Amino acid sequence: MSHPDPQEVRAALADFDARHQKIVAALFGAMAQNPGQAADREWVSQRLTEVTLMAGEFEADTPDEGVQVVQAFLQEHAEELLRATYLVFQRVAIDLAPRAAEGFGLDDAMRQCLEYMPS
Repeated sequence: MSHPDPQEVRAALADFDARHQKIVAALFGAMAQNPGQAADREWVSQRLTEVTLMAGEFEADTPDEGVQVVQAFLQEHAEELLRATYLVFQRVAIDLAPRAAEGFGLDDAMRQCLEYMPS
């Protein structure tokens, strides 16, 4: 299995608007805090839904309409959001691996993640 290079990661994020970037960064943060859960599809799906609700800035007149709006958004964008997040997650792990002996924290991982965002 090949590891994503920085250009591949940047290309996956290049067309993302601010909403998409917030969702990827928030999901990355959740995965970085719980790296053992990153392979658990149910856990990742739950976090994706949560961060989408928090970062999505969706407008709806009723709670039911809000659920429908978020569900429609996720049906349309979940695949690209997950792909980009996993690419960033893998790339940041590669970037920070040389610092493993000296240690690094979530703040370091988030800074590195944001280096790949287009804006």
